[in-house]
This record gives sequence, C-alpha cells and structure tokens, in this order.
Amino acid sequence: MTAAFVLLQLEKGVGGSKVHDALHAIAGVKTVHFLAGPTDGIVFVEVADQSALQQTLGKVRGTSGVASTDTRIVWGG
Repeated sequence: MTAAFVLLQLEKGVGGSKVHDALHAIAGVKTVHFLAGPTDGIVFVEVADQSALQQTLGKVRGTSGVASTDTRIVWGG
C-alpha cells in the first residue's frame, strides 16, 4: 500500500461542503478534514501503488474548488 497526506488550498470563496463531497467520491481518499490556518484542508489517501497514487492525486488536483495541493508521501509503517 502507498499512502500520502495532501495539503489543500481552496479557491477563494469556495465552500468546503461541495469540495468535501467531491473529494470523498475519489477512490483512495480515506479522510478529508478542513483546517484553520494557512492550509485549508488535509486529505489522507491510501492506494495500491505509486501509479494509483499519481492517478488519485490528479483527481484531487482536478477537483472543482481546489486551487493547489502539496503532497507528503508516507514512508514506513
């Protein structure tokens, strides 16, 4: 399994509810949390391998309302 935390910046004026639902609809997305502070949200992704991770990250980045992402791959157990 390959896992990653994806930090999100949302587009200005975008509500979190639609983004939350859209992100949860992506295969491999396990949790979605919105945050107070400079980062708007954090998503935990768990997939089979690096190829699946790239596909999932592309879908997260392409989600309407997501302005940018910053990914941290989890290593080890």
